[in-house]
Formats: sequence, structure tokens, C-alpha cells
Amino acid sequence: MAMSHSSDSHSTDSQSLAPIFIVGMPRSGTTLLTSMLSAHPRIAIAPETHYFSYWLQEYKTLDLASSKDFELFWQALSRSQRFSYFGIDANKTRERILSKGPPSHQHILSGWLEEYANNINKPRWGEKTPLHYQSLDHILTWFPNARVIWMLRDPRAVTASLQKVPWASNYIHIHAQQWQASLTRFEQTWQKDARVQLLRYENLVQQPETSLIALCQFLGETYRTDMLIARSETHTPLINRQGWAVQHLESALQPISAHALNKWHHELASHQIEMIDSLTFPAAAKYGYTTHTSNPGPYARFNLNLEKLQVKIDRKLSYWQTKWMKRPKQSGKHIGAAPE
Repeated sequence: MAMSHSSDSHSTDSQSLAPIFIVGMPRSGTTLLTSMLSAHPRIAIAPETHYFSYWLQEYKTLDLASSKDFELFWQALSRSQRFSYFGIDANKTRERILSKGPPSHQHILSGWLEEYANNINKPRWGEKTPLHYQSLDHILTWFPNARVIWMLRDPRAVTASLQKVPWASNYIHIHAQQWQASLTRFEQTWQKDARVQLLRYENLVQQPETSLIALCQFLGETYRTDMLIARSETHTPLINRQGWAVQHLESALQPISAHALNKWHHELASHQIEMIDSLTFPAAAKYGYTTHTSNPGPYARFNLNLEKLQVKIDRKLSYWQTKWMKRPKQSGKHIGAAPE
């Protein structure tokens, strides 16, 4: 039988059903945390929706109160590969959305995620799209009782990991700057908000039970050992996934280990480490990520300037290719928004 650890904060029905959002820099342990929370008998963390970063932006000119515009949006969403990842019935989801009142993006997102949770017999829904940290003001306006977990990981480990995925930038400094910008956003806007809690990836893998007990108290839930020992595809489904996504999700379901903490030492060259250190100092050091230098050496500075120049050239080329060669702008295919 799974052991539990009671939480005094599990007090009201509204709090016990409050949505959960997992955000942070990509490759910061958000998928690992998803697998842990999803193994809880009350919590269903859905696959990434990219709702605020893609769907809301792509269709911002639609008036969802118009039946024509709502149907246009709903057909695009429900027929997308992204929607298929959830393994839920589109008609039932549509009915749930419309039962909430006049169609709106808030009703669509909550109805979508409620149906996912209901489909697997869990009362509380959550969502994990890392870059939704950029939309927390929107999220907490729609869901003022929500709880947000902001994952943080060593910027060098994040950058090294991003260098290996097919969808991320090839430029070291882009990831380091984004890491710094995301942390600045947290500190300036959300650090004092009681609904948002920072969780270091390093703490999660080195002290998983202690971290999860504290996290459950924040969420108003009772800690269950299943969150550590019962993580599986039953709770973190691999529906319609292919290639890198399958490998990534399967990796997150492996036994929890701290072996990846220092892999970046061997995956990054010394000048790359200097570049990252210089761009994330002193913020990284405040969170226990000891930096080697705040001033990059000549070779690191040369590579940093070269990368910045290459980014400018890439952006100019992309602009002219779109404008003069009629190359279409990137669609939502990279996040599964294209039709299945």
C-alpha cells in the first residue's frame, strides 16, 4: 500500500481542485516533475497544450462568441496532432466547453483539460508547457486560484541539453540569455506571489521525497509514495508520439537519478561554459550554480560575438526569404498544431 504524508493545507474544495501549471526553461526537469505529479491519484498533468504561446496568438483575431469563428478555431484545435496526444473524444470535449457558457479561450482551455482529467478518473487537472512562464499574468487572471511550479536548473545543464534537441536554437548564447531573462522575470514579478513556487531540478533528483512532500503541501495535496515508485505510461501516456518525443518521455520515466547533474562538464567546451557563465552571472550563483568566471576569455568573447553576428544574418535571411522568395512562415507543425 502506498504511504502518504498529510498536508494541513488541503482544506477547501476550491483549493483542492485548483489548476496546476508547470513552467520554466525547457529542459529544466518539467517532464520529470510531470511524471511524478501524474502518478498522484488525484492529479492529471496533461500533455503540453502550447495554448498561450501558439493557439491564443495564432487565432487572436477570432471572435469566439461568433459560432462561425468558434467552429473555425475548434476544427483547427480538435483535428490537430497536438489534440490527439490527449486521447480524449473531441465531441465530449466540445460539449464540456459549451456547457460552461459562451465560448471563450478560457472555457476552451479549461474544458479541454478537465476532459483529459475526467477521462482518466482524476478530479484535478494540470498542464505543463514550459514557456507558459511568459504568460503567467494571463494564466493567473483566468485561474486566480491556480498553483504554479517554476522549475529551475543549472543554465549550463539547460544549454547542453537544448543543444541535443531538434527544435532548439544552435546558438549557445541564445539559451543563456533566455535562462537569464526567465529568472529575471521570476524574481521581478512572481517571486513574492504565494501562488508560484520555485523548484530546483537538482533538489528534485537529489532529495525527491523531501521535495515532493514540500510540493504537495504547496499544492494542498497529500503526498503519496506512488509519486516516486509508480510513475509509468499509464499516468504519462505516449499517445501518437514519435521520434525524439518518445525517447524523451521514456527517459523521464526511468528511475530517478542525479547522474545527469554534471553531464554538461563533458558536453560543453570550456569556451562555451565561459560564455554561459558570463551571461548568467551573478544570478546563477545566487541559486547555487557556481560560475567559473564573469568575464569570458578572448576565445570565448570571439565566439560570443561571432554567434551574435550569425543570429543577425540568420534573421535577415529569414526575413528576405519570407518576403521575396514567398517561403511560408513556420506553421504550428513543430508543436503538433497541424492537422493530424
